[in-house]
Amino acid sequence: MLRNRWVKFLLLYLGGVVVSLSQLKLVPIQNELGADLAISLSMVSWLMSIFTVSGIFLAIPGGAFVTRFGPKKLLVGLMGCLAIGNIWGAFSKSFWSLLISRAIEGISFSMIIMVGIVLINFWFKDSSSGIATGIWGTFSALGSMLAMNLFKPLAKTYGLRSLWLIIAVLSVIFLCLYLFLLDEPRSRSKTGSQADKGSFQKAIENKGIWLLALAQGCMAFILFAFINLYPQIYTQLYGLSENLANSYTGYFGLFGIPFGALAGYLIDKTKKGQVIIFCSFLLMLAATFWMGFLSNSFTFFAQLFALSAGASLASSCVMILAPKIVKEERLIGTSISFINLFYYIGIFIGTPIVTKISDSSQSWIIAIYLLSGVGIIALIAVFGFVKLTKQNAFL
Repeated sequence: MLRNRWVKFLLLYLGGVVVSLSQLKLVPIQNELGADLAISLSMVSWLMSIFTVSGIFLAIPGGAFVTRFGPKKLLVGLMGCLAIGNIWGAFSKSFWSLLISRAIEGISFSMIIMVGIVLINFWFKDSSSGIATGIWGTFSALGSMLAMNLFKPLAKTYGLRSLWLIIAVLSVIFLCLYLFLLDEPRSRSKTGSQADKGSFQKAIENKGIWLLALAQGCMAFILFAFINLYPQIYTQLYGLSENLANSYTGYFGLFGIPFGALAGYLIDKTKKGQVIIFCSFLLMLAATFWMGFLSNSFTFFAQLFALSAGASLASSCVMILAPKIVKEERLIGTSISFINLFYYIGIFIGTPIVTKISDSSQSWIIAIYLLSGVGIIALIAVFGFVKLTKQNAFL
């Protein structure tokens, strides 16, 4: 077993990046995949969104699974599902077979955020949990950057299905590393397990958790709609080449990486969590609306930076602040699972709805207004959270 908690965290983080790569591998090759399967881009958008459908059903029981099996065994199982889904997908020749494989892959994403937070709170229970949690929230951003810059060239050189095989191999490697190198909290006693009964009901009695869940769901709706559709918006609305559009989209992930750690640092040091989370969601809203009014390369980069920073800060703030408003430690896993339910729903419905609105109206501007409206809902939820928790000294 590894002793250094930061080395253990690095292994956990890199595994999260592999899960993100699996989720986002279709984004840079969606045109090629559509042509290969003879399906429309709207159908391809369902292949991207179905990845999170497992999360909708498994987010809530995820807390119970952690209690029953332990975070380490669950993490190993999640990487196994990722490997199986990618091996299946590598040999799928039809839309429906690939759709099923994507759902199996998505089991890994359904609980990895929650499992990661449980392990982080165990490894860093004495200090630095905020910073570690903030960094953990950036694995999707790093995955996005790598996917947008590496996967299209790899697909051109080795074929579309090579992406599935690469991720399958990485999944098996991390499965073995987790099995032999990571530790976890000691198993709970039978009394403790009995006490966990009814924890979901107690967790959702917390109004602050509801408000954070709504804000996180709206954030996910906006974030993953942009991650999946940035290339289409750039090419169809602004006339950029496909290569340039993919390059810009890759920068989106790069810009977001440092802000998760920054959120943790600021909250740990300033104890101004309410102010930081409100400003983060406000920045995300402003950047979302700005997407419809770009004019040159500077505004492309500035909007990318602002949205990436705002979304990364917002998501990290939710995950850092949620445990601080939970009254009992045993409710943390269940509370995070409930927030993740909204997160997965936001990811699942965001891209298809935005794509449908754009196709129906023949306008990306209308779709951007829709995304801005979702951002307003998120900001209202955060404002309610700030008002509700203004007397909480831990924030």
